Amino acid sequence: MITTVVFDMDGLLLSTEPIYFECYKKAAAEVGKDFSCELFESCVGMSTQDAGDLIKHHFGPDFDVKQLYVRTYAHFEDYMASGKEIEFRPGAKEAVEYFYKRGLKVALASSNIRRWVDYLLTEKGIKKYFSSITTSDDVEKPKPDPEVYLKTAQKLGVEVTSCLAFEDSIAGATAAITAGMRTCVVPQIKQPNTFVRQHAFKIYKSLEDIYPDMDELLG
Repeated sequence: MITTVVFDMDGLLLSTEPIYFECYKKAAAEVGKDFSCELFESCVGMSTQDAGDLIKHHFGPDFDVKQLYVRTYAHFEDYMASGKEIEFRPGAKEAVEYFYKRGLKVALASSNIRRWVDYLLTEKGIKKYFSSITTSDDVEKPKPDPEVYLKTAQKLGVEVTSCLAFEDSIAGATAAITAGMRTCVVPQIKQPNTFVRQHAFKIYKSLEDIYPDMDELLG
């Protein structure tokens, strides 16, 4: 029986990925590099360490990945401070409200940092719906390791088998599946790999498409 629904944030609830891409491009351009769309797509869903290794391989062993991250984060901070809108993904707010109104526990398991998660959820008016928020600040091993999902279930005092997870990335879906949660995938940039396709409960084009299955699943 499903008692808890766990959402990812970036790329699933909020359309932050295009903004991150522009921030990476700006940071790379400052040192004369072109951060291509293909490189960004390859990094999506990876841990910071794995993405950094890929970026260094792309630009060369002398490339300063740490400085790239520092400047990228600074550009994202500037974007948030500017008051520019960060859009919901289609059906995202409605999905969070749907499960909350059905009386289920609603949680967040994000690879983002706590400060940005708290800011974005508050800014979009949905933080009040979450019984638990787990971020990269709370775990030692990032997705695709299942730690963030296992910790979410532990914090709520629920079994992983009673949790339904929603993810957009391969790494995130792998983490939720490996944790033992029933996992729904709504891809944004990368399509699921073979492992995710074989083990996901369902793959959707949009969070707007989930309701026929949810009505049956939740009873």
